Amino acid sequence: MRLLRYLTVILILLPGWVVAQQEEHIVVITKVDTPLDEVNKTMLRNLYMGNIGLGDITPIALSPGELARSIFNVRVVGLTESRIQAYWAQMRFSGRKQRPVEAINPQEAILMVESTANTVAYVPAGTPLPDSVKVIFESKPIP
Repeated sequence: MRLLRYLTVILILLPGWVVAQQEEHIVVITKVDTPLDEVNKTMLRNLYMGNIGLGDITPIALSPGELARSIFNVRVVGLTESRIQAYWAQMRFSGRKQRPVEAINPQEAILMVESTANTVAYVPAGTPLPDSVKVIFESKPIP
């Protein structure tokens, strides 16, 4: 009887886990005419944490609560959402750094990149992208 309960729980949760594993992959995009063709995790971390800019490139982040934001924060920046929020609260209080512009959802992030020169944004892998943007970074999916 106990085994039956465990199997039932596993069968209920397994499809959601598989979907989550597929969604744990993001791409970073920029406008096609931006002179940036490739970036690495360190460059992205520095850009999104306001440490070192990439010339006049402006980062666009998704709003808190978006799954792609959590994936980006943990897998690329290397910090949880709460640690990043605490960091930006301290930076705002001291007036030292500016946090990234936020988009409500991936579609808005894409529109912002399309309409604004020298911007980068991250979106879930598999998001339909227009021809006016290019991918400059892909996170590796979890096997």
